[in-house]
Amino acid sequence: MGSSDRGRGVRQALRIVLNPGIYVGVLAVALLILVAYQARPSYEVTFGGPTDGPLLRGFNTAEVAGGPTPTTFRWTRGDSWIVLQDVGQQDFDMVLSANGWRPPGQPPARLRIEAGGKTLLDTAPAPAPADYRFSVPRDAVHSGTLVLHLVSNAFIPPNDPNPRPLGVSVTRLKVTPGTAPERFIAPPADIWGWLVVAAGLLGLTLSLLGWGVGGIALGTSLVGVLAAWLLVLDRLWLTSQGWYVTWPQSVSVAILVVLLLWLVGGWLLRLGGMRWSPWQRRAFLTMLMLAFAVRLAGELHPQIFIVDLVFHQHRLHQVETGQLLFTIKSAEWGGHDTFYLPTAYVFMLPFRWLFTDQLTHIKLFNVALGALGAFPVFYLARKAMDDGRAGLIASALYLMLPIAVLPLSWGVTSNLFGEFFALCSLAIAVGAYPNIRPNRPAFWALLFTLLIALLSHPGVVQLTGVAFAFISLLWLVSRRIIAARRGAVWTLASLASAAVLAYMFYYSHFAADMINTLQQIQAERAAQAKPGVLHLKIGGSVADASLGLVVRYVDNWRDWFLGGLRGFWQEAQAYYCVWPLPAAILGYVLIWPPFTREASISRSFRILHSAFRIWNIPHSAFRTCLVLAAVGWALAVVIFAVAGWLLNLYVRYSLFALPVVALGAGILLSGTWRKCRYGPLLTMMLVLLFAVQALALWQYRITYAFK
Repeated sequence: MGSSDRGRGVRQALRIVLNPGIYVGVLAVALLILVAYQARPSYEVTFGGPTDGPLLRGFNTAEVAGGPTPTTFRWTRGDSWIVLQDVGQQDFDMVLSANGWRPPGQPPARLRIEAGGKTLLDTAPAPAPADYRFSVPRDAVHSGTLVLHLVSNAFIPPNDPNPRPLGVSVTRLKVTPGTAPERFIAPPADIWGWLVVAAGLLGLTLSLLGWGVGGIALGTSLVGVLAAWLLVLDRLWLTSQGWYVTWPQSVSVAILVVLLLWLVGGWLLRLGGMRWSPWQRRAFLTMLMLAFAVRLAGELHPQIFIVDLVFHQHRLHQVETGQLLFTIKSAEWGGHDTFYLPTAYVFMLPFRWLFTDQLTHIKLFNVALGALGAFPVFYLARKAMDDGRAGLIASALYLMLPIAVLPLSWGVTSNLFGEFFALCSLAIAVGAYPNIRPNRPAFWALLFTLLIALLSHPGVVQLTGVAFAFISLLWLVSRRIIAARRGAVWTLASLASAAVLAYMFYYSHFAADMINTLQQIQAERAAQAKPGVLHLKIGGSVADASLGLVVRYVDNWRDWFLGGLRGFWQEAQAYYCVWPLPAAILGYVLIWPPFTREASISRSFRILHSAFRIWNIPHSAFRTCLVLAAVGWALAVVIFAVAGWLLNLYVRYSLFALPVVALGAGILLSGTWRKCRYGPLLTMMLVLLFAVQALALWQYRITYAFK
């Protein structure tokens, strides 16, 4: 490299680092945090509730007191602590609701509360619920964090099957700002420092991606806007156990993923016969980085509960020890043993050395799988419409629809893994058609991604196999429209080859046992069945009343039919907010040949064509292949939805439908943007609405899901 090239590289690096937008944004973040800390919110800790865990040390497990209005509570131990981290140095007035009752024969309860070396309360709690008031002076709040030390004369109840020290039962702590004159509250140094670091990293990356001064300043200040909003409205959600420390970590990992995709993304798109412009790359990578960082930070929040996380930790441990063939107890198989594929965990192993904590490793893997699927969606929509906006809108929907957020709290690692590779298979099959044949790399790439998808999660295996069988057959019977049969034949051949290889590598070890298990299940169902009595499940595979998803059993055909339809409607609401489903269908209709080639329009379609003529989209074989592939994919989803309804055996078909729904709705919105007067405003408002809704849903799932 010559001296002129080195000099040019240094100047370019300096322009990136010294961009004024970075420093304006960081200053805005610091000021927003400073101003937010002048607010003096009140706090209420409900002991035994869904949000108290990160605040407590040395308390017993949550319990529920019966009665007309059940109340949650916890027992203290001899030494227990309540930590209100980074609330700011100020004085507080507090009310603790406690009960000093003890069984006969135990000494009367004593309770002392200390903070900062000062005794705030020393009392003998009455053997009945009562409120105890005390004040906390400003100098007892060290470094902006209030630590209440509860000391009691604990006892161990006799004949307790789980011996544990019990002090005083507490139900509620109310914390309000003191009545002393307000004084300036300095933000704790830690929270100020970590959030400024996160903002600086974000601003530096935005500068690297090529945004202007205004865009960088605005993007960087978003860290401060979000932090200030939480500091004012829900301070402990941000500060408990120093969650803000994970913000720079999450941004750093998101930056690494984005830079990697920057390096290989253009090459992958060129292989697919497409290029992205600088602004498309900048906008897509920025959106992906923000989504990745927000999701990963949420996965690291101290309040989150991820349903299947420990299950996957055990499977990862088995694979680490060299055990690749194992079974699990499956509810879908009536509690019998069934195989569970190790492929997802095998893919984790090369990165295992980066993490000392298996749970963090699995969380990051889930976030990466859920976010990177936006890239093939961007490619398909961008190429279908020859418009970068289509790719950006479709990938935004893929990241923001409710069904894209929910799996992060479910922790369905194997499902996310399999569906990512199924989506990659879709992008390869559609993008390379009709050039899929053994003498082209696309055939072998498709064979590999299909093989991995068929070795992922049992439900995804079935959905993928049926979807690509339908796609291949639709391409075969539509050869007059897409004018190529060879690609369909070789796509079907790649699916068959992947299925044979998957059987040889894995399924052959379990085939005989699974046949025996099926026979046992059939025999058990026959023995349990009562003539003339129905016992059918409706409502889908996920029971979550907070989402409107209620799973129940019915005993007559009328309730089964109406309840099943209601269940599908509730799933459409919970997973997709309904409208993207018909929007996706309409989007595919708009690019289907009968509506894009006027010469081929039958008389029955003329009215529809005249209504859609505003789009004026020319015919494209790629669009035709995409529509047929989406139809095949959707048919697989519908078949498994109906099969689950009929057989009480549900798979996550709603999650599998996400890519084609996002693609179709994105195509419709991009056409609306281009051809309708208020299309840009409508589209931006819808995307913004989904972004806000996704953030709200993610916060709700972190705080309350399954608690």
